[in-house]
Amino acid sequence: MFAIPGIVCLILFILVRPQEFILPLQRVPFLHLFTGLAILGWVIDVRLRRLQPVSVPTLPFVVAFLAWAIIGTAVNAPEQLLGRGLELGILFALYAVIAHGVQKFRTFQIVAGTVVSACLLITVVCFHQGIADKQCIAGQEGTDVAILGTPDGRSCAMAAECLGPDAEPGKEYRCERVGVFGTYSIESRVRYRGELNDPNEVALTITAGALSLLIAFALRRRTALGVAFCVLGVVLVVLTILMTQSRGGFISAMLVPGVYLIRRYGLWAVVPAAAAGAAIVLLGGRGGMSADASTELRYEAWATGLAMFKEQPIFGVGAGRFVEHHFLTAHNSFVLTLAELGFIGMFLFSSILYLSMKTLVVGLRDLQHVPGSAAVQVWGMALLASLSGILFQINTLSFAYHSVLWLFLGLVGAWYSAIRHHVPAFRVRFGWKDAVLVGAGCVTYAFVLLPVFLRYKGMM
Repeated sequence: MFAIPGIVCLILFILVRPQEFILPLQRVPFLHLFTGLAILGWVIDVRLRRLQPVSVPTLPFVVAFLAWAIIGTAVNAPEQLLGRGLELGILFALYAVIAHGVQKFRTFQIVAGTVVSACLLITVVCFHQGIADKQCIAGQEGTDVAILGTPDGRSCAMAAECLGPDAEPGKEYRCERVGVFGTYSIESRVRYRGELNDPNEVALTITAGALSLLIAFALRRRTALGVAFCVLGVVLVVLTILMTQSRGGFISAMLVPGVYLIRRYGLWAVVPAAAAGAAIVLLGGRGGMSADASTELRYEAWATGLAMFKEQPIFGVGAGRFVEHHFLTAHNSFVLTLAELGFIGMFLFSSILYLSMKTLVVGLRDLQHVPGSAAVQVWGMALLASLSGILFQINTLSFAYHSVLWLFLGLVGAWYSAIRHHVPAFRVRFGWKDAVLVGAGCVTYAFVLLPVFLRYKGMM
């Protein structure tokens, strides 16, 4: 399959981001190169009839969503149209080549293995960072030194020790744990680089990309060595999630086994799972003034996003322009799309998520007792667990244009394509009842739930 090498390289490049710590790689536009390679491979596979040019259910909504984002940018900030269009085009290519370039479960397993490998590397880097010694981080005065600083090699236990005769004039200092690849923590919370320089996004990514998929690999292989490796990986992922101190990440991680338990034992399985999750959050989550201040700022961003929507309910303020109207991002993917793309954009975004979940649920239900559908069930449950965690945590993260989300939307499409390869009659449709359900949910959220919640919190 000619599409697979490009897809594998694109996933590794987007998640691991080697160009950020191997500087010579920045001389070559690998992101565009691998995107083009994956698209070219798909075209060759179609011409050789190794792939069928069959679209997945979410494709029309993805095209409409990204096109609406481009239109909104053209209306609000035409000078940003080229750059924004290129960013959105890469997201579409990532989604489309995975969803349509993987049409067999053998190649699906290769792509899933690539995602697991990349996420395990990120996990190892963050875990090492979490147990590493602290060093002084020097940053420019007046900037967020937690993000833009540079380790200066001096050991410390607290930021005050970084001041003194060895401190550089005009610099501010933090005391953080320093890992490999130029990574370091923020307020002792581990994180990675690039899109994953936020601890919450690290927790979400390794939960969706490693935790749930490792369970699937353990169920597929069933060998002692394979299961032992998967169990070790799961333990490492859980420990790293604890090191991120992400409250949403803890709950997302608990949702992964929770999805399996609910399917096997019903909704009663939620009770002990919820109790265990609450205990972990209380023991490992952030607390105190820092967490309270973060929550207050998040609510303030939601209120600002709602105000943006009221001012421009049709086109919004334009894709990627929330931070031009507020000093923080939205910290909520639904508020983000509502503010930046208006009601239509939020409806299209919600429809993509809804249809992805419906695809998994319908496929798992309809093919449950079909002979030879073991791969369908294992990978479907893994994706359902991953997407459940993602859907929960994007309520506190600006994830609408994040590559990790679009990677998993592509994997759901690939799962559907692989089913269609073996069962051509399988279909998942988005009818008028689905449209009414999603539309009613968006109306309720934008005009009832969000305003009432913000008034309750004193933000309106």
